[in-house]
Amino acid sequence: MRRIAAAVSTALLGVSLAGFSGTATAAPASVTANQCMLGGGQVVVVSPTLKVCSGGIFNGQIVKP
Repeated sequence: MRRIAAAVSTALLGVSLAGFSGTATAAPASVTANQCMLGGGQVVVVSPTLKVCSGGIFNGQIVKP
């Protein structure tokens, strides 16, 4: 019985991790300033041509001009 429970637990963990990695790769490469702020972040100006979303669900994403 313990072996079955361990096998089921391991299988469920593998499925949940596979789902997590799929979600992580589905994140957009860049977002708009509005998306950044709606996601709980702030637009930070790194240079005159580069803006980055800081905080929220889009943390670290490049902000489109």
